[in-house]
Amino acid sequence: MAYAEFNNVPNVQTLIDLVVQFAQANGWTVERNTLSGANRTATVRIPGVSDYVHLFNTGQDSLRSRISIGYDGGATPAQQPLVSPRDILSYELTGPFPRLKLFSNETAIHAAIAQAVAGEYRHHAFGVLEKAGSYAGGTYVDGTYWARTGGWSGLIGPNGSNVVLFGNNTSNTGCGHVRADCIEDGRSNSYHQLCNYFSGALGVEGQAGSGVGSIYQATTSDSYDSMWLGYVLAGADDNTFSGRSVFQPIQLTVRRPGTTPYHSPIGQVIGLRACYMDRLEPEQEVTIADETWVVFPWLRKLAMSSVTNSPPASGNYGWAVRKS
Repeated sequence: MAYAEFNNVPNVQTLIDLVVQFAQANGWTVERNTLSGANRTATVRIPGVSDYVHLFNTGQDSLRSRISIGYDGGATPAQQPLVSPRDILSYELTGPFPRLKLFSNETAIHAAIAQAVAGEYRHHAFGVLEKAGSYAGGTYVDGTYWARTGGWSGLIGPNGSNVVLFGNNTSNTGCGHVRADCIEDGRSNSYHQLCNYFSGALGVEGQAGSGVGSIYQATTSDSYDSMWLGYVLAGADDNTFSGRSVFQPIQLTVRRPGTTPYHSPIGQVIGLRACYMDRLEPEQEVTIADETWVVFPWLRKLAMSSVTNSPPASGNYGWAVRKS
């Protein structure tokens, strides 16, 4: 486990550089870290453990990522050999960033990005799962994709294209990726969209889920159980002894073939838990036995609203990230 904090990060290219340096200090090999104007492109991996993870920006409103199984040092992230289908974004970033908190837990990296707007956060995560079973893959990337204005900007609901980390969308906008090959299903070099949505035909790009969602999403979705954490966090989550939220692990599953969607577990995100912040404050440290966890809102600890152009808000839904 390792932790680092940086204050007053001026721009996205500097933010990426800090993430890459932190990853390098914690066991990741840096294949490249280049700057062209205000745009940075970096590629990291853990040899023999992870696939290649690409971190880059093309502007100041987003941090982008892709996964690739092969690597070409002269190619852009989108042109890499056996690359994931689309960019993963942490969006809409608003800098300069007063605080960047970085966490390393074994093969997992988590970046908690405090926005220039007080109390608001975005999250970017990549790494390798603590795998369930033996299979080729386990590398994942995801980010918080959330517009600051527009319809549903202030509500984690079933509509719109905004997606929290490991959250739900019925389209591919804002959804992360995890690689998980399956010999039994004839899947090799296979990426699965992290969307908590399992309708429609199962295509070349697979479907993966985490259970992450709000209770509103869970009770209005056509696939109620795909966001079961919404029930757990907001409906029945108090620890009997402390009255504080139970920290819930993030366990990923992938959809298998069949007319009724079947799911297989592929592993757990290391050092990350979902929590309910009713009795917790942003960036509060919580000690459990010999571990210390830091809690953050999914977006902002603020009452949610369905009014158009409402400020980003996630109520009491939050992340707990292991610090030590």
